[in-house]
Amino acid sequence: MPVGINENITLKEVNVNRTQNGRDFLEIIFENADGQTATMTEWKNEKNMWVKTDEDLQRRDNQQFGRILQVIDAVKGGHNDFEGSSFVEMITWAKQALNDGESNSVRLKVTYDKNGYTQVSKNGVFVESMSVAESQIKLWKNDLLERPVKADDEKANDPLAPMSTPVTETKDVNNTVVINQTDVVTTSTGADDLPF
Repeated sequence: MPVGINENITLKEVNVNRTQNGRDFLEIIFENADGQTATMTEWKNEKNMWVKTDEDLQRRDNQQFGRILQVIDAVKGGHNDFEGSSFVEMITWAKQALNDGESNSVRLKVTYDKNGYTQVSKNGVFVESMSVAESQIKLWKNDLLERPVKADDEKANDPLAPMSTPVTETKDVNNTVVINQTDVVTTSTGADDLPF
C-alpha cells in the first residue's frame, strides 16, 4: 500500500499469533481496492533498556491499548468495555471485536519503518472512519514518507595485511627446498626494500 493517507481502506483480517519463541502478538491487516495491504502489529510490552520502571511499562501499555481502541472505533464505530488483565486476553478481545459484524471503510496513514517496509503508522491519529468529514489524520515530521536508503557495506582493505595466498614447500632432485607460491612476490634485502 502506498505511504501517506489512504482512503476507502477495508479490514482484511485480524490474527492472534504466537512466535516460535513464545511471544504473543496481534496482527491487523488492512487492504485497499487494488489488493495492496498494510499491516499493524502489536507485541506485548516488556521491561527493557528503554522501559525500566513499572510506570514506563504502564504508559506503554496504555498507549498500545489506545491504538487498538482507535482501530476498533474507526472500523466498527465503537467498542464494548474490555474486562481482562493480560495481554493475550486483550488481543483476543480485540480480534473478536474487529471480526464481529459489519466493518466501515477507513482512512489510514501508512509510513515506512526504519528498514524500508510499509506499516500502519503509530503516530497520533492514524485511522478514522470515512464518515468523518474533516480528517484528523496529520502527517508529522517524524513519519517516514520516503524509503530509507541504506548504503552498501564497504569491506575494509588493509594494504598492510599479509597476503593470504597459499605457500607450499617441495624438494627438488638435489634435496633443496623450493617454495611455490601462486602470486609473484619479490623479496630484496638491504636499503632497496623501502617503499620510498
